[in-house]
Amino acid sequence: MKLNLKSALPAVAAIMIAGTAQAADKPEVTDELLAVGETAYARECAACHGADGNGKGLGAHYLNPRPRDFTLGVYKLRSTANGEVPTDDDLFATITNGIPNSMMPAFKSLSEKERWALIAVIRRFGGIEEEEATPISVPPQPKRTEATVTKGKAVYDRLQCATCHGVEGYGDGPSSLTLVNDAKERIFAPDITTGRYKGGSSPEDLYTRIATGLDGSPMPSYAAEAKPDEIWNLVHFLQSLTE
Repeated sequence: MKLNLKSALPAVAAIMIAGTAQAADKPEVTDELLAVGETAYARECAACHGADGNGKGLGAHYLNPRPRDFTLGVYKLRSTANGEVPTDDDLFATITNGIPNSMMPAFKSLSEKERWALIAVIRRFGGIEEEEATPISVPPQPKRTEATVTKGKAVYDRLQCATCHGVEGYGDGPSSLTLVNDAKERIFAPDITTGRYKGGSSPEDLYTRIATGLDGSPMPSYAAEAKPDEIWNLVHFLQSLTE
């Protein structure tokens, strides 16, 4: 049987993307794993995030915005609903891949055990060891057409995305000069036209960010304001801004 490579590429890509963000085996949290995590945290993370996870490491003063305060238990990059804690896979993906357009680097050089161990330590800082959340359901992406892009522009206008992101997506909207995060630090709306996003640039990533919002930032969840097909239309419009 001849393999149709063209039709197989999306599935292969999905497998590759998932493989970069999620490990095959998540170890049980034990005293030994926590010890591994504490060692890795002190070596790799404390300089920015602080020895106690409060975001006040020695290097924090030089970063804007400041490093995440893990003691708050609030995270921007999640596959879970607004206000919920992230899944372990969300945290694993952030540690593994870093956060584009930020000072948070990728830590792919760490062993999977060390990355899982870091998650256990970070969860303990925030007192969310026992909290679990379920990822939102992302429906299949419909085919992108000129019509879906046009409809997405209408959603962009209705949700007033241009207020922060600008009419053409350059991050120069009228509110862009007044944005602050939950720590009252000055932050900036991203330039959508670059196609680089902190939470990933795949269509599914964009859908998730729109639906869940970025807790701790001015970016809200639009799950209640837009239907799934409208969110997908918006994703298609955002993609068109990068072309």
